[in-house]
Amino acid sequence: MGRPITSLERECDTPERALGAVITQLRVKREWSYQHVAHRVGCDESYMNGMEHGKRNPSFRVLQAIAHLHGLELSRLLALGEQKYKRCLKKGKAAGASRRSAKAR
Repeated sequence: MGRPITSLERECDTPERALGAVITQLRVKREWSYQHVAHRVGCDESYMNGMEHGKRNPSFRVLQAIAHLHGLELSRLLALGEQKYKRCLKKGKAAGASRRSAKAR
């Protein structure tokens, strides 16, 4: 079913990528492969991989199954994705501001 990993970074510059990054973090924390999670929630492995990268739009049923698998309410899973996206935006704005001020010097 695939080899579990211990750390993995995902982009979070869009809401879809941020939610995918949260799903990846939850999976990696349990040392599960994305293939294992896909099997447990009843979706195709490529669909799960695309979801984690923010390239696939997960269905309500799959999101609910992922939340349940991790012992979360669906609303909590979505809130974690939203929080991650907001943090990413703040970091991006801060990084952009420091680059602009460095160019001005």
